[in-house]
Amino acid sequence: MAESARVSTGIEGLDTLIDGGYPENSVIVVSGTPGTGKTIMGLQFLYDGAMKGEMGIYVSFEEEKKDIIRQAKQLGWDFDDLEKKNLIRIFSMWPSSFDEVMAKIFKCLYYKPKRLVVDSITSITYSMGQNREAFHKMVEKLKDTNLTAILTSEMLSGEKGFTRDGISEFVSDGLIILRSVEAAGEHKNLLRVEKMRSSRINKESHIYEVTDRGIELTSPPA
Repeated sequence: MAESARVSTGIEGLDTLIDGGYPENSVIVVSGTPGTGKTIMGLQFLYDGAMKGEMGIYVSFEEEKKDIIRQAKQLGWDFDDLEKKNLIRIFSMWPSSFDEVMAKIFKCLYYKPKRLVVDSITSITYSMGQNREAFHKMVEKLKDTNLTAILTSEMLSGEKGFTRDGISEFVSDGLIILRSVEAAGEHKNLLRVEKMRSSRINKESHIYEVTDRGIELTSPPA
C-alpha cells in the first residue's frame, strides 16, 4: 500500500487505528446516533489543527455560532481567541437547496483552511433528494481545495446502513461509526472505523468516553 501523508485526528489512540491519521486531502464521514459525540469529534479535530498552526473552518447547519463556541469552551477550547488569531472560523447557516449549500460552503473556503468540519450533512443530503451524484460532486470539489474534511451524519437507532442518507458512506474516503449500546446492564459508547482510503485499519470496536476534555478512547489498541 502506498504511503499517504497523514492529518492527526486530535484523539489519542484513534490515529493508531487508521495508520497514523486521516489521509491528507480526504473527506471523512463520522456517523452516529444522537448524543454520541459527533460534534465534539469535529471540534476536537479543528482544535488539534489550530494547536499546530493549521487554519480550520466549522460549518453548522443546526446550531448557532454562539452555542458552538460555548460548547468548545466547556471542553477547555477557546474558539473566540482562536478566531482572533485567524486559526478558526465558525459559520452557522440554514440553506434551502443544494445549490445554496455548495455556494455557502465554498464561500467559506476563501480563508484557505487546512481542516473543515460540516455538521451535519443529513439535512444537506435530504435537500438534494438523496442524490448520490450531487453528493459525489460536493465531495470531489472539496478534495480539489487541498483540505481534509469531516462531515458528520445522523444515524437512528435500529436503522439499517451506516447513515440516514444511505449515500455518504459510499462516496466518502473514510467512515467512522459512533454507537451507544447497552451491554450487561452497562451503557457503553463504541467507535469503529468501517473504512479509510489508503490505510491499514483496525476494524474492531473500541470503547470511548465523552469527557470534559473531549473524546477519549478507553480501550485503545495495544
